[in-house]
Amino acid sequence: MSEPLVVTGDGRARGLAQGEHLREAIHEVLERVIDSMGGPAQVEAFLENTRFREAIATHTPDLLAEFDGIAAGAGVPTNHLLAHNLMDEHWWWSETQGNREACSTLATPGPPALVGQTMDLDRLLDGSQRAITHSTTGSSVTVLTSAGLVGLCGASSAGFGLCVNALTTLEHSGSGLPVAFVIRGALAQPNADAAAEFIRSVPHASGQHYAIVGRGRSGNTVTSSVECSAFGTIASAEPGSRFGHANHPLATADVDPAMIPAESRSELRQSVLDVAGSEVTTADDLAELLSVSPLCLTRRDDHEWFTFGAIVVEINDVVTMRYTLGPPDAEQWHSTVVEISLR
Repeated sequence: MSEPLVVTGDGRARGLAQGEHLREAIHEVLERVIDSMGGPAQVEAFLENTRFREAIATHTPDLLAEFDGIAAGAGVPTNHLLAHNLMDEHWWWSETQGNREACSTLATPGPPALVGQTMDLDRLLDGSQRAITHSTTGSSVTVLTSAGLVGLCGASSAGFGLCVNALTTLEHSGSGLPVAFVIRGALAQPNADAAAEFIRSVPHASGQHYAIVGRGRSGNTVTSSVECSAFGTIASAEPGSRFGHANHPLATADVDPAMIPAESRSELRQSVLDVAGSEVTTADDLAELLSVSPLCLTRRDDHEWFTFGAIVVEINDVVTMRYTLGPPDAEQWHSTVVEISLR
């Protein structure tokens, strides 16, 4: 399914539609995810020792209704689906996972304003890639995601895009708002300034970098680079500037001493974003940069991780999101205009 699945209505209605349309894909990916987490008993232990559902209910209640609708529509155990939506959180909770690298992001105020990224994830998620458009009264959001997951990155018809990078060495919390729900909560905001304010206002479960680019409250183009940990948030680039970000913190000192970094290519990717990224002026330029090594991780039998997908969001008079459902060195780029839909 290359075209975005369009779901409309309130949270419950959008969730039911996703669950029903993607039932087979959700069942398939959940089986692999739960097995990778050690089975149902380990999933229950993970959830019993954390309070993520309470945080979701407090800070993003409409998304909790959507999540419950997905589980009901697909006919899957709620806790299993919740574990799928807690990917970043399980990385630090699991003693066997350790440090993770996921994603390379570049943002530029333009014109045109651009933000894009590779989304690097475990190969067990391959085949679950989907683009989904959520349309509600007065706004529309399109996300790249895995079937059953509320979102990984995306764009809003309000005139901005949002990309992310895992910062797994940062301090974390079992009672903060999980990354997937921070993403969708930010995308639901009326402008790019409000999206950044939402990210700075909520308690964070996991270390993460959020890049927001697009139209601000007064209609001007803004860029925001925010590093988040359980201890707080900090800007990692000057407001309104061009910036790149990989998987090591550039500004915050909220590092968990127990999360010792493994061998990493993050600094190599950061140097590519800083040097080659300075030449990016168009959406085509950014798509090309994200499609080659070391930013793109191709499918390899001897590698557990790969580029699950990629997006490039361009903000002009309209918001256009290009995306791939798999590594961009092997998969076709698709394009959709993010606009209000009443279908």
